[in-house]
Amino acid sequence: MKHSRAGLPNSSLIRDRTLEDRVLWLLHATYPAWTPAPALARISLQYNARIFSLRRKGWQIANRVEYRDGKRFGYFRLAAPGTLPNPQRSKNQSSTSEASMEASSGDGSLFGDLAPDRSYHE
Repeated sequence: MKHSRAGLPNSSLIRDRTLEDRVLWLLHATYPAWTPAPALARISLQYNARIFSLRRKGWQIANRVEYRDGKRFGYFRLAAPGTLPNPQRSKNQSSTSEASMEASSGDGSLFGDLAPDRSYHE
């Protein structure tokens, strides 16, 4: 892998990554500090869509908003290293837990049988 003088990967390698990869890379590079939203906006103006997609893949990304002088400032960061999920493993675990939940309730409903106990006729 080619590195620049600062020890960071060559910028052409970073440009070849998907926007999600680049957002994840930046969040990882700035951990444990909070990454300001304008830094993410330099990667993609639709950074919220990229973060939403990463969360759906199993990544735990926290956000916070600060209010200073009547202005909002948004920040994002990855969860603590011990709690970062492996997206592949979390897919397998979620499908396993869904299957066990369906097996335990019988009809696939989280709350069991929701049919009324008796029917009322006029």
